[in-house]
Amino acid sequence: MQKWWWKYRFTVRNILFPLICIQFARTLILPNPLDVFLLFLFFLAYLGFLFDIY
Repeated sequence: MQKWWWKYRFTVRNILFPLICIQFARTLILPNPLDVFLLFLFFLAYLGFLFDIY
């Protein structure tokens, strides 16, 4: 059975990359635990879509 998000994984990956870049710049300028946690979650999600885990 095909996963429902299978056809959207390339779109999600293309949206996540700019979000990761913006979040990284924001974390460099004004670091706080929430920004670091969000960056980590975005990075894990991007890796998951990159390696076809999700």
